[in-house]
Amino acid sequence: MRSGAALRDALLYLLERKSFDQITVRDICAEAGVHYATFFRHHPGKEALLDHIAAEQIATSVELTLPIKDAGDDRGSLDALCAYVAEHRQLWAVLLNGGAGTTMRGEWLRHARMVSESRDSVTTWLPKELGTICSTSLIVETIAWWLTQPEEAYSASEVSNILHRLISASTFAQR
Repeated sequence: MRSGAALRDALLYLLERKSFDQITVRDICAEAGVHYATFFRHHPGKEALLDHIAAEQIATSVELTLPIKDAGDDRGSLDALCAYVAEHRQLWAVLLNGGAGTTMRGEWLRHARMVSESRDSVTTWLPKELGTICSTSLIVETIAWWLTQPEEAYSASEVSNILHRLISASTFAQR
């Protein structure tokens, strides 16, 4: 377990200093102080390690935002999400717009589907499953876009406001 955490922390540390493509399994092992063969007992490659980190990040964001949303504060949950992403901007930029983009999007949708199964639809005109797909895609792609912008271009609060308005306009639109 310590080796797995050390590998994860090493990759995150290295991602702060260089792009994912520039990082090798040997770099990760050297930073983690873990033998090369040990790496492969945990992950088949560096992409799998990145995918694992992506899944952890999505789970963490859901754990952070869902209680706020469940308390009836949709805007507050978006504020918390955007603040969390801003706090981990470099990591999320790599995860969403780099090597783990497909995994991030898939995990996010998987979690959103699990959450929506236990809730009523918010509209009568939009099938719940389609609403889940569309709202999740809207959030993911907006955040992915935000992370390609200069850091000072949009604050977490501004992006949260954009998301809130986009989701409200699309979800609560009349027939």
